[in-house]
Amino acid sequence: MNENFIKVKRNEGRENIPTAFIFSCPGQEEMKSGKLVNGQTGKNLDMMLEFLHNSRPDIFPSVDRYDYRITNSSEIVHFKAHDNRTEPKTSEICETDNIKRLCADISGFKYVITFGRCSAIASKVLTEQGLCADITFMYSQHLSFLSLNSSIKNDINGCPIERGSKDSTRKRLEVAAWKILEQL
Repeated sequence: MNENFIKVKRNEGRENIPTAFIFSCPGQEEMKSGKLVNGQTGKNLDMMLEFLHNSRPDIFPSVDRYDYRITNSSEIVHFKAHDNRTEPKTSEICETDNIKRLCADISGFKYVITFGRCSAIASKVLTEQGLCADITFMYSQHLSFLSLNSSIKNDINGCPIERGSKDSTRKRLEVAAWKILEQL
């Protein structure tokens, strides 16, 4: 892998938390701050963690995203103004050194939630290579507004969510949280 790329490394998280998260790749906000899952996606993750923590505090003992190990399917920063991409290529994700890094990042965790297509590809490669047999993977869509708004139309009671309403994001994140919990 070309070492000239801008990278943002994993968030370590606190000890004794059994759950880790894999997102796609760092973007502009992460490059500026040096912290993963920054900006609105991070705020949405915190909101989702409220639902997950209330339902399964044994698996989600904190509502603060930075208490968890957070990594990406690729450490390389991508955003439109930088390299005209917002996600890594599949070849970048599947590169041997990247898979080894990702395996090391999630080693020792019991549960790993993948957010979005790229992280799902990464977890599939890890599983196919027999590198994470002891990990329970759970899959979620990405937590961007675009992904949430396009894929979740009804709340947990089946009622339509009015786009742009005051609590529409919260309702969508509650649905996304329940989809994760159903995979346990």
